[in-house]
Amino acid sequence: MDEYYELRLYRCTPGRLHDLHHRMGYEIAPLFARHGVSRPLAYWEGYAGFSAPLYCYMLRWTDLDERFRAFGAFYADPDWALQRDASNVGEHMVERVDLALLRPAPIWQEFKDPGPPRAVGGLHELRLQRLNTRNSTASLRALADVDLPDLKARGAQILGVFSLWFGSGTPLAVILLAWPDFETRESAIKGHERDTKILQVRREERCKYGGPLAGACETHLLLPARYGIARTNLSAQPESVQALHAD
Repeated sequence: MDEYYELRLYRCTPGRLHDLHHRMGYEIAPLFARHGVSRPLAYWEGYAGFSAPLYCYMLRWTDLDERFRAFGAFYADPDWALQRDASNVGEHMVERVDLALLRPAPIWQEFKDPGPPRAVGGLHELRLQRLNTRNSTASLRALADVDLPDLKARGAQILGVFSLWFGSGTPLAVILLAWPDFETRESAIKGHERDTKILQVRREERCKYGGPLAGACETHLLLPARYGIARTNLSAQPESVQALHAD
């Protein structure tokens, strides 16, 4: 399937994160539905990271024509302009929007949950992992063979693995993880970074490829919004879940 995912990251104006939750979790849903923007797969707010206060959500599109048609109609809707101006109340809620169009990475299949879809709580982690520019395929393979299995063994659940299709920083792997809590994540990352077998793999990569297969990694720790908690394999939200006011 010619499937695309869209990750939208909003750098929120300080003091307006609660208002943005209300807009996205309560006001926007009917307008999205009116114009064919499917219910987002998940919503989050930033827990830790340099870009706080952060708000983000993820969409899935059948193809890009669907995306441009739906958002074109949404932004042209006068009800959206009225709603936006009323809720901004003289001050924009959002200082900056970054978006990335993603394609599912082939390695994601190796980590999908075989059970029925279910909500995954805890602490979520968005990893924007730069890849070796000349060996991006080998870089993804290293993630699948070395890094992701180790993080999974240390308590992570892999929600999704993507390749950046459009946006700054290609080649880039976009990885969504879920952890039971912050302490589990901290212990796992320290253990992963100090693991002697992994360090040896990194040395072998440098010898073979002339540099590391994985470059800098930008990390955002996220809290799921209660009106749209990510589900296993980033499955669609159930029809019974209604948009809620985020208290």
